[in-house]
Amino acid sequence: MVRTTSLVAYNQLKIEGKELTQKQRILKLINEENKPMSRKEISAVTGYEINAISGRVNTLLKEGKIKEVDKRRCKITKKTINPVASLTF
Repeated sequence: MVRTTSLVAYNQLKIEGKELTQKQRILKLINEENKPMSRKEISAVTGYEINAISGRVNTLLKEGKIKEVDKRRCKITKKTINPVASLTF
């Protein structure tokens, strides 16, 4: 379930044009790294908050621009995660 505050924040990003910028930067990072990355790892590189990363990654997954790959441990949290990677990975 998506919280109302998350939807409001997301819609505000769209209005301000920042959502597209974040999404493009995340996609570029994933494609350039060409290795699976956790959302937390993406956050560490970009400096974006994890909620912003999650939203943009979910959009990129729905658009078919990235894919989830085999589970592994996150290098930051040490938890088992579903990393994302470029379509060419």
